[in-house]
Amino acid sequence: MTDIIDYIAGHVESVSCDDSLASLLTEVIKEQTNLDPIPQNYFYVTHIINPAQTFFAKLHPDVRKPPELARKLARGKQLHNFVPWIKTLPNYVVGEGSIDGIWVDIKGVRGKIDHRIGDSIIELKTTANIPETATDVIINFPQDVEQLLFYSVMHPLKPSINYLVFMKSSAPFEMKAFKVVTKDHGTVMSVLKTRIATLRKALENKDPSHIGRCRYYERNCQFRGVCSCGDLKPIDITALMRSADIEFDKDFTEKLDEFKKKYKGDAFRVSIYNIIAPRKRFVENTPDSDSNYKVDDTKAEYGACFSSSLYLLKNKLQINLTQAERKTVTDSLIESRFDPGFNWLKLKSANHPDGEIVPYITKVNMSSYMPSKPHDYHIAELGILCAAYGKSSGLILMPYPNLNKLVRIFQVTYRNTGEILGTVRKVIDSLQKAEKEGNLLSLPSCLDFMCNDGKCAFMKECHPEE
Repeated sequence: MTDIIDYIAGHVESVSCDDSLASLLTEVIKEQTNLDPIPQNYFYVTHIINPAQTFFAKLHPDVRKPPELARKLARGKQLHNFVPWIKTLPNYVVGEGSIDGIWVDIKGVRGKIDHRIGDSIIELKTTANIPETATDVIINFPQDVEQLLFYSVMHPLKPSINYLVFMKSSAPFEMKAFKVVTKDHGTVMSVLKTRIATLRKALENKDPSHIGRCRYYERNCQFRGVCSCGDLKPIDITALMRSADIEFDKDFTEKLDEFKKKYKGDAFRVSIYNIIAPRKRFVENTPDSDSNYKVDDTKAEYGACFSSSLYLLKNKLQINLTQAERKTVTDSLIESRFDPGFNWLKLKSANHPDGEIVPYITKVNMSSYMPSKPHDYHIAELGILCAAYGKSSGLILMPYPNLNKLVRIFQVTYRNTGEILGTVRKVIDSLQKAEKEGNLLSLPSCLDFMCNDGKCAFMKECHPEE
C-alpha cells in the first residue's frame, strides 16, 4: 500500500495561517496560570482541605502557579474524561454533582463530587504513583481523605461507605480503589465547621497562625517564599482519622477493571492513529501483549493546558457548537467504524461571519524553532478526520511551549476527500480482517519514525525473524 501520509499530503490544495485566532489563544494561555478565584461568601471543600494555600492565594492574588504545577493540574482534569465507562456501572447516579452544606446545617461551603454510584460517593484522583496501602493513602494523600469525609457529611444522604479511586497518570492508566467508611459523622462535621470558621477568621485578621501548614509546602507550592508555612504546624488529622476506616477494596478495584474492559465491547472502532499505524493497534489488542508504551508526560500536560485554554476561548468567542450542531456533526460521520473523538469549532471570517463549522486537531510542538508549515503526518491526520465527515478543510492547532507559549493555527484545504476516505476504508478493512485471522504481517509496516530507532515495544511481533 502506498504510504498513507504521502498519499494524503498529495491531496492538499492549500495551507494558510490564521494569526488572529492563534494570537487570541496565545493570550488566553498566558492567563491560565492564575489560581481559581475564591468566592466572597463561601468556600469550596478544596479550599478547606488546604486552608493555607487558600489564605495565601487571597493575600497574594498576583502569585501564579509554577508552569509545571499548572500543567499537572490540567492533565489531572483531562484524565477524568478517560473513564466514561464508569457511568455504565450498576446504580450509577450522577457525575460532577454539586452539593451545598446549607442543606445539612453546614453554612458557607460547597463542593462537587466526581461520581455517585448508589449511595456511595466516588472521588477519582490521578497520580504518578498509586498508593499501595491505606497507610500510604493517609500519609501521602490526607487532603483527599478529608475531601471525601467532608463530602460524606455535606451530602443529604450522609453516605457512610465511599471510595477514593486512584488512577495512574500514564498508560495503561491502572486503577486502585480504597473504601473510606465514615464512622462518626458528628466529629467529621465538627472538624469541617471548625475549619471553615478558622479560615474565615484568619482571612479577616490576616493571621494564618492557626490554619496549619500548606499540604504542598515542600512540593511545588507557588507561595513558597511569600508564605509563613515554615512557622506553622502540620494540620492535625487525628480526629478525622479516628472517625474513619480506610482499606484497599480488591472487589471494587476488580469491578472497575471489568467494566473498563467491557466498555470497549465487541464493536470494531479505530482511531486516526490506528489508520496510520495499524500494526500498533493489532499488537496492542493482542491478549497478554507487553506494549511498554510510554506517554510523554510533559507533552501530555502541555496538551491538557492547551485544551483547557481552548475551551475557555471557544466559550468567550462563542465559537463552540450548540447541542443541535453537535448532533448534526455526529450524524454526518460517513464511516461508522471510525472513532475520531469530537474536536470542532465555528471558524469566523469575512466569508462566514456566523462561523463555519470545521474539525480540528491539536499538536503540541516541543521544538525551539518554528517550521513554515505543519508536518505531513499532521496533515494526514487532519485529512483522515475531514474525509470521515465529508469536509474539505480543517484546522491544525499547534502550541509551542518552548517559544514563549506561541500558538500557530494552520487551515488546510484538501481536494477530493472522497478518494482519501476510500483509502481509509481499505486500511480499516485490512485491519479488521487481520485481527480476525490473527495475521499481523498482512498489515503495512509502520513508518520508520514510529519505530523509535528499532526500540519500539512491538519489534519482535512485527519482525520475528530478527
